[in-house]
Amino acid sequence: MNRSRLLLSAILCSMMLPAFSAQTEKHYGPVVRQVDHILIESGDPEALFKFLAGTLRLPEAWPLSKNPGSTTGGLGAGNIILEVFRYTGPKSAPPVRMARYAGIAFEPYPLANALKEMQTRGIAYDPPQPYVSTLPTGAQGTLWTTVPLPAFSRPGMSIFLYQYSPAFLDVAVRRNQLGNRLTLEGGGPLGLQSVIEINVTTTDLARDSGNWSRLLGTPEPPNRWRAGTGPAIRLVRGPADAIQALVFKVASLEKAKAFLKHDRLLGPVDSNGISLDPGKVQGLSIRLTE
Repeated sequence: MNRSRLLLSAILCSMMLPAFSAQTEKHYGPVVRQVDHILIESGDPEALFKFLAGTLRLPEAWPLSKNPGSTTGGLGAGNIILEVFRYTGPKSAPPVRMARYAGIAFEPYPLANALKEMQTRGIAYDPPQPYVSTLPTGAQGTLWTTVPLPAFSRPGMSIFLYQYSPAFLDVAVRRNQLGNRLTLEGGGPLGLQSVIEINVTTTDLARDSGNWSRLLGTPEPPNRWRAGTGPAIRLVRGPADAIQALVFKVASLEKAKAFLKHDRLLGPVDSNGISLDPGKVQGLSIRLTE
């Protein structure tokens, strides 16, 4: 009789263990603080950078410069950075004037916690890749660390975590400074305020919706995830896995439309807002809304 009771107790304990383990599973907080920057690959980065900085008057985060293997420049878009780049190595493709959205860099909450939380959530990631160079103090050290996210990335589209070392840059201070400069400029001729949404197309909506939910939490219908104070991610079914468009918030659609018409930059107009003519921005889809 005692042995039967002991056996029954053991069975009950084993049945309760998975539920108890799930309740006590340790979490380390959110993974993503917000989008830090969008990568824009261009065959003619000089022309695109000049248009964004000159015509649209986006403030410069860092000047367009040629480095070994690449040309890169950064511009503030209110709440994120737009990084225009082109690979210039010996095996790079011949120059073309078209551009594309090539990647999304997410600023994580403290990276050590974000990595532990991704393990808890079952999100695969590649080993952290620190970039070591000269710090402002003159010493050698890590400037930033990149963590690729293979479940989200596709050929031609890189999704990754990107954390600056505080010894190199206070990213919040830079973001605020660039945002303030854009505000002082009145948002430029378009009245730009911020990037409010990044549209991503997918060939497998169910798969990618699950992945984004694990990373960013419960979506807003339909398939739209907030990411801190940065732009939201909207996932839509499409013929390719790609970053399809950026959506900017402007102070006045009428004023923005008037400028675009005057400068012959106006693209499609619909009930949701207006767009720049893709032919005038190297094929990029840039949408404006209030």
